[in-house]
Amino acid sequence: MRVLVTGANGLCGSALRRHCSSSSHDFDFVSSKDCDLRSQSEVEDLFSDFRPDYVVHTAAKVGGILANMRCPEEFLHDNILMNAHVIRGCVTNKVQKLFAFSSVCVFSDNLTMLEEEKINDGPVYEANAAYGYAKRIVDAHIKAAMKQYGFKNWCSIIPGNIFGMNDLFSIPNGHIVPAVMHKMFLAKRDGTDLRMIGDGLSLREFIYVDDLAKIILQLLDLDVPDKIIVSGRAENSIRDIVETMKDVSGFDGEIIWDPSSPNGQRSRPSSKERIDKLLPDFQYTPVKEGLAETWNWFEANYPNVRTEYRL
Repeated sequence: MRVLVTGANGLCGSALRRHCSSSSHDFDFVSSKDCDLRSQSEVEDLFSDFRPDYVVHTAAKVGGILANMRCPEEFLHDNILMNAHVIRGCVTNKVQKLFAFSSVCVFSDNLTMLEEEKINDGPVYEANAAYGYAKRIVDAHIKAAMKQYGFKNWCSIIPGNIFGMNDLFSIPNGHIVPAVMHKMFLAKRDGTDLRMIGDGLSLREFIYVDDLAKIILQLLDLDVPDKIIVSGRAENSIRDIVETMKDVSGFDGEIIWDPSSPNGQRSRPSSKERIDKLLPDFQYTPVKEGLAETWNWFEANYPNVRTEYRL
């Protein structure tokens, strides 16, 4: 099958490019340089040119809690347009299989366990509301297309906290791992302490992006439900992640926490039932190993790392 992957220069798209040779399918990778997914006409031309059988839609405007709080309209606008145009392109071109990336940000803060069928149970957490609601619409659009046109194997992928090579290493706008990694690199280089927002006690499930890419490649050959959570195996506190990063990087300065700053949702453990049923023998990379590989890549490629959006 011919597989079209959006977001070729992003965290997930670039990981799929690294590992796609293990698949029997033919892959085409597109980035914002090739097509502005916010433009309906450009997306129509994209599908006309490539004629994909399968689509893996990873492109998104993403960022950490501060970026979400500063630019909510931008996050809502760009993600709704990109998702709507790509899914509509899959409809009009009768794509056989679609994986459209969602986010754990779709879930309410009131849940004690994140499960696929609970994505509309309660309001999205306020700090991530614009992004979260834009991603909820992915699931609604997929359901609508499957209901009206009878599509099968269209799936919303709901990943946990992804990290890895070619992440967005923006200090003000990146997610926790890439933003802190960049800050720690500079602190190590300059011989300064590392100042952190929040108290570091919030819990997250971190998944190494190469694991996520390998999972997607295996799911391409399976029948799938309309949504699947793909996350890390256990929760880790932000403080533990930063201390692990300190260990793998050799940073010897002090880490200073600011408990008066935003902490985000305190915990969001997720159900692994669906993904474990589909891929019961998948071996996940330990978080420390993934952080070490990411740090080594970042250090080797600095300053030519991604610090601005290139979807």
